[in-house]
Amino acid sequence: MRPASAIVGGVLLIALLAALPRWISPYHVSLLMTVYMYVALAGSWNVFSGMTGYVSLGHGLFFGVGAYSFAIATAVFNLHPVVGLGLGIVVPGLIGFVIGLVLLTTRIRIAYFAVVMLGLNEITKTIVANIKSIGSSYGLTVPSVPNRFLGYYVLLGIAAAVTAFAYGVTRSRWGFGLRAILADEVAAEATGIGTIAHKLAMFVASAVFIGATGAMVCWNWSYVDPYMAFDLAVSFEMLVMAMFGGFGTVAGPVLGAVVMSIVKEVLSTNLPHFQPIIFGVLVIVVILWCPGGIIQAFEVARAKLRAWFRPRAAAT
Repeated sequence: MRPASAIVGGVLLIALLAALPRWISPYHVSLLMTVYMYVALAGSWNVFSGMTGYVSLGHGLFFGVGAYSFAIATAVFNLHPVVGLGLGIVVPGLIGFVIGLVLLTTRIRIAYFAVVMLGLNEITKTIVANIKSIGSSYGLTVPSVPNRFLGYYVLLGIAAAVTAFAYGVTRSRWGFGLRAILADEVAAEATGIGTIAHKLAMFVASAVFIGATGAMVCWNWSYVDPYMAFDLAVSFEMLVMAMFGGFGTVAGPVLGAVVMSIVKEVLSTNLPHFQPIIFGVLVIVVILWCPGGIIQAFEVARAKLRAWFRPRAAAT
């Protein structure tokens, strides 16, 4: 798709989604908010892991940090929720910068990077659960959202911002550097590409978007505790959704998050006891059958259709 067509299509889609809450039921508004949350999370994970090849198993750390930054600001220090949202962006970004500066400059191997991020998530959860001043394991209750549409529009905005950021990066010189790192980091560095700067920038951007999502979700829930905020399921779901759609692409995480969110909702509503089994089998089948995700499946189908129509067109 041409850049101009993609931008116009994206703007029209966002305008349509922005108008929907006035015409649909509260249940569907809630469902769309869940979809936007997962689009933002999967897209944010993809911004770093999908574009650099450094798979993270603990990116939910920044979701929890964003949620607790908002909760502490509003429930402990009684600051305005807007300030809490701002801290939900800044604090995860700063922590992401420090973690990235330590891990990405030490040239830690990719497999070890995934395990270290997983460990950091669990360590942070344990520490937060033992600090009494911020609720310990009981968590914190935060002010409720004043408008039921506020969470909808903020999460839609974050999801759109993540997708637009990924699209802009892939079409820039920075994106060419990231593709070189993904293909061969040593060779990319030998050609003069600042591999550490590229990885660190994407790591921080990923942390910022995930933190913002966590802060808004915390506000929407009106409550947060360590086991919700730093749940490993958050890290695994954003990873699986990005892979399901096609990580390393712009549209892949969006498609993966939309499809898998709806499938999870349908299964949990109609087959709640079998939902984890069916969902897991579906993920395994898609990943084994098409490792590149839904995007690869579309590309394969389009190539076959072209090959099928080409001889017919030549014959006529």
